[in-house]
Amino acid sequence: MLRLLAFIGAFVASILTLSNSSNAETSITFYHYQSGSSYTAFRKILDGFEAEHRGIKVKDIFSQSEQITAEVQTALAARRPVDIATVIGKNIVYFVNNTPAVPLNADPGKAGFLAEDLPNFLDIGRSGEKVFAVPHAYGTPMLYYNKDMFRAAGLDPETPPRTWDEVTKAAVAIHEKLRAPGFAHLLASMKDYGTMLFVMNAGSPYLSADGSCALFDTPQGIKALQLWQDLVATYKVTPIANDRQYMAAFNAGQLAMFVNSSAGLASTVQVTKGKFELGVGNYPRFVESEARKLPNSGAALMLYAPPGERRDAALALLAYLSRREVSNLWARESGYMPLAKDPLGDPAMAAYVEGFPLVKPVIAQMAETVPTATWGEHGALEAQTIVSNLIDELWAGHKSAAELVPPAVAAMNAAMGCTRR
Repeated sequence: MLRLLAFIGAFVASILTLSNSSNAETSITFYHYQSGSSYTAFRKILDGFEAEHRGIKVKDIFSQSEQITAEVQTALAARRPVDIATVIGKNIVYFVNNTPAVPLNADPGKAGFLAEDLPNFLDIGRSGEKVFAVPHAYGTPMLYYNKDMFRAAGLDPETPPRTWDEVTKAAVAIHEKLRAPGFAHLLASMKDYGTMLFVMNAGSPYLSADGSCALFDTPQGIKALQLWQDLVATYKVTPIANDRQYMAAFNAGQLAMFVNSSAGLASTVQVTKGKFELGVGNYPRFVESEARKLPNSGAALMLYAPPGERRDAALALLAYLSRREVSNLWARESGYMPLAKDPLGDPAMAAYVEGFPLVKPVIAQMAETVPTATWGEHGALEAQTIVSNLIDELWAGHKSAAELVPPAVAAMNAAMGCTRR
């Protein structure tokens, strides 16, 4: 009898163990910087993933975009759970080389989702044959313009400027006829991204592939930055201000043209509604026949989950986020760029674009997106400070770009320990 009771007890215990195991959940931690309506869309998508994967829960941890780099590094150093992390584009090379990032294609059998994205969107995370980052919150620079101000200045409101010559002529006409600022260009943190856009679109490299050398003291780079100086100091069509002030002036109808990220399109439409008619054009070219080279703004996702259930769950989430219908939903509700191949092949996306044609120039620039320049691990902050000071000096107008750019680049390279130019 005692043997029978012992057997029954062991059998019941084994059943309970199996039951608990089958009900066990895998929890993964996802660091991000989404807030407001973007967070609502982000969490909606995570909830959709959880509904499809009943055994997985996604814990999202918010950090401001300016602080998320340090937050993720601190969490990794403290060995706190980090399974997926949002990493600012310009920091990806540093994270690949200095954190325990996991290649997304380490197991080819679980990397099929990478084929969902445009190859050029994956380039920012490539290191040899390995892919360390998948696109997530990408923006592309667009020319926002005030059609009402164009009409008042005698310009065609349905034809946005296509080249920098046309931008300059339109800005001068608006300044002369309306006595209003004609143009401003996105700066971004440390004026780094704005400078990168100007020089790369002119055909100059900005940084070396490993981020250890500045390379924009080329004829093309100098020409591009001379134009930026001329818009401020010679033509006086661009006021000296910061991005927040530029955006406020544009949204108030006091600035005719503003180059800003496509990520702000939906909010700009809402804020300007009833104030003026908004137009959106592609980023201007230096020569109309030349292809644009437009480094993405924003961030990508990197994998840190340890081997086992957490890594499998994290890869399943990344695969879910890469589905065309899911990434298109994210683009529609967050305002970020579409990321999947042929986004308009999705009927929901095609219907959205038909009803919101201002997004068409954004989709047109997908193929022209190139990886944002990434900084190396030595002297990056000092080098970016030199960039910021360079733009301030250019705007002051006391010396030309040809006089200012070469010594600034030399100082950047000294700060970064560049030895390979």
